[in-house]
Amino acid sequence: MHGQSSTSQRKRYLCTVCQKMFARPSTLATHMHSHTGEKPYECTWDSCGKRFSVMSNLRRHQRIHERQRAK
Repeated sequence: MHGQSSTSQRKRYLCTVCQKMFARPSTLATHMHSHTGEKPYECTWDSCGKRFSVMSNLRRHQRIHERQRAK
């Protein structure tokens, strides 16, 4: 294992589109949205309806609504 990080050793889930490796199958699944264009996470705030491919991007977006409500 000389010369290789333990992180790269653990990356064993391969994206068949771009050959990028991931340590977790869930991370690979989220990455695949970048290839498919799938946006499974929808903002339900007052019928906003904006969609995101990554849950953390939805959470960041929802903070906009929370700030608007606080005004």
